[in-house]
Amino acid sequence: MWRTKERKVDEIAERLAKAINNYNCNNLVSAANSTYRLSALPFYTNFKLYTFIDFSFCPYLEMNLLDNGIYTFVLDGSQKPFLEANSISPLVLTSNNVYQYALIVLGNIREGNCAYRLVKSIDDITFSSIPSKEEYLKIESSITPPVIKKDADSYEITTSLLLNDCILEATIKVQIDGRVEIIKEDIVLENMPIRELVLE
Repeated sequence: MWRTKERKVDEIAERLAKAINNYNCNNLVSAANSTYRLSALPFYTNFKLYTFIDFSFCPYLEMNLLDNGIYTFVLDGSQKPFLEANSISPLVLTSNNVYQYALIVLGNIREGNCAYRLVKSIDDITFSSIPSKEEYLKIESSITPPVIKKDADSYEITTSLLLNDCILEATIKVQIDGRVEIIKEDIVLENMPIRELVLE
């Protein structure tokens, strides 16, 4: 008689799958054929960023979530999940981590079928097609290191920002409660091979 080893239930995968299914109001994903990646976030004391990956789909399905072991929020293309997490776990912003916070929040906000992408150098860019030498040099010279200023209740970041096929110079305000607002943006380059599509 053959005996099969019973698969150990991964409680984290089960919890993430349940949150995704509740968000979609159906049984979209399952923990049975899934895995996840974990990223620690220096601005939260207990929330972590999870990328849930379900291999039942072709291509496989990825969804990002914030989770602290009790509360789980699906990142839905808006700031709402971050603000909900911030109301539960105190947000600890400093001059050393506010850029990363803005990068993650804006990177999960959709503008049409594209996402905002903060970049510090050309090495941060995944090209949608191979740039010409002239395009590469233009892009490289257009990207400037971020400048961060702090006042009593917010941080202000001036940085390079990618959206669609454009490179922008943007000024971003991050409130102490975690709200992120782009208060100024100027197009530096257009029609560059940097488009990144976000699957709905």
